[in-house]
Amino acid sequence: MQDRPTAEELLQVAQNFCERDLLPSLSGRVRFHARVLQNILGILQREWTGEEDAVRAEWNRLRTLLDKHSDAPPTYGAVRDEVVAWNKELGSRIRAGGQDDRWDETVAAVYETILEKLAIANPRHSEAASSDT
Repeated sequence: MQDRPTAEELLQVAQNFCERDLLPSLSGRVRFHARVLQNILGILQREWTGEEDAVRAEWNRLRTLLDKHSDAPPTYGAVRDEVVAWNKELGSRIRAGGQDDRWDETVAAVYETILEKLAIANPRHSEAASSDT
């Protein structure tokens, strides 16, 4: 791991370069692709700073919904893998009617996860969705 510049700082520099230097000098299709690149860099930066907290929060919601009684795995990668597995389990339970008695709680938990994912993918959509509730 490098001390400086951090990955977050590098992503910010790349975004600033796109905004200040690259985009003004481009037009048409190439400008569009540079804007796409800038959006990708923004997603990467938000993932870098917020994804682990969001995945750990999702793990806690799924743990409650699925009545799991385990402690969080020791590594983020293992937490992420468990979230993937538990989401599959939740989907199976929903399809089988196994969450019907906890429907409101299930919808609220899934909605919170969606808001967290939107905050990383596109914060404007997350803000709009939050204000709709």
